[in-house]
Amino acid sequence: MADGLEGIASLTDSERRVASLAVLGYTNREIAVKLYVTASTVEQHLTRVYRKLKIRRRKDLPADLWANLRKTG
Repeated sequence: MADGLEGIASLTDSERRVASLAVLGYTNREIAVKLYVTASTVEQHLTRVYRKLKIRRRKDLPADLWANLRKTG
């Protein structure tokens, strides 16, 4: 799991916010509304997150991502 933790550290704040909300079960559209961005932006962030964490699916996101979620509004 060390690789996953290093990967999490490599995420930008925006990528981390999007991924954290995805872990909590929000849809891309719900994340977009919550963060005041487009659904396309959410998809782009998740694509980069998957690449950095070397995963393929949303369900593979590490559960500990939510632990660092700051209040987003």
